[in-house]
Amino acid sequence: MTIARQAELDKRIMTVLVECTGVHTADEFSRVMNGSFRAVLPHEMMLCGVGGISRQGNHVRKIINFNYPLDYFEPLRDADGRLDSPLMKRWRETQEPQLFQSGRDDHGFPDDWVRLFNKYDLRNTLAHGVLDVGGVFSSFFIFSRMPGEIGPQHAFLMKLLTPHLHFALARVLATVEEYQGALCKSKKALSERQREILHWLHEGKTNWEIAKILNLSELNVKYHIDQIFHKLEVRSRAQAVAKGRDLAAHRA
Repeated sequence: MTIARQAELDKRIMTVLVECTGVHTADEFSRVMNGSFRAVLPHEMMLCGVGGISRQGNHVRKIINFNYPLDYFEPLRDADGRLDSPLMKRWRETQEPQLFQSGRDDHGFPDDWVRLFNKYDLRNTLAHGVLDVGGVFSSFFIFSRMPGEIGPQHAFLMKLLTPHLHFALARVLATVEEYQGALCKSKKALSERQREILHWLHEGKTNWEIAKILNLSELNVKYHIDQIFHKLEVRSRAQAVAKGRDLAAHRA
């Protein structure tokens, strides 16, 4: 990057920081995100908000949505309304900005999730948040359909700007009602694939064996098992099998 371009970027970053200090309403927040922030990190859609966080996923409490397809989150929701995805999980583990570029970063992610990501044409996604000192509540900022290649420079800018967005969002959300939409619905049952995998867990099969039986990757099997654990609120294969047996008996 040339000195002139770096100077221009620094100027734009400072504009975002200054404008964030004056944000107190949703309209003011929207103007910053669609103006000075977009000049630093261009994007077509954004979702931000706050919610509870646990090892099983995130509970969404309040959101501000700019053109984001909320239906994307529906398959990621468990029976108690918690949301989880590979990117969310990585963020919980590292608390570092997460990025995913479709076609380039597919390896290392479950096939089912990649297909879901591509179904909504999210393309290039960058996400980060701020975790409270108690570790049970966080803000989140998700930007999708970013142009060109995304990489370390985008992650650095996100890491720099997110704390300032967090405090601006905290002031704004005082005027935003609790979210009661699809992200908060509950009682989602296991999918057909997850029921298949639970059956083979009951048979004592390993992840490798299940992958061979169902013609999946081991990573994909592990992703489904994690989702089973989340939905059944269990922490082990034995508990999942027992809980699944109890639920089946109850339905019968």
